[in-house]
Amino acid sequence: MGIRYAIEVFTQDCCACAGFVAYAQELAASRPGSTVRVWDVTQPATRTRMRALHLAELPAIVVDGVPLPCCCPAPDGSAPT
Repeated sequence: MGIRYAIEVFTQDCCACAGFVAYAQELAASRPGSTVRVWDVTQPATRTRMRALHLAELPAIVVDGVPLPCCCPAPDGSAPT
């Protein structure tokens, strides 16, 4: 059995978010057994999960509990450039 991923996508129902969801679904489809969970920022549980992952901007993708580098805040706490 190949590598499986647990993919989380944090969205706010916008065009950019739709592209992130599609990308995550393609990644999951290429790895049988992988899962995709789409989090809606309007839900309180989503904001709690984002704080736990230190995500500051949307859209964002997290794979196996680790945000992709493009979705992470800078080490000094500033927003990504």
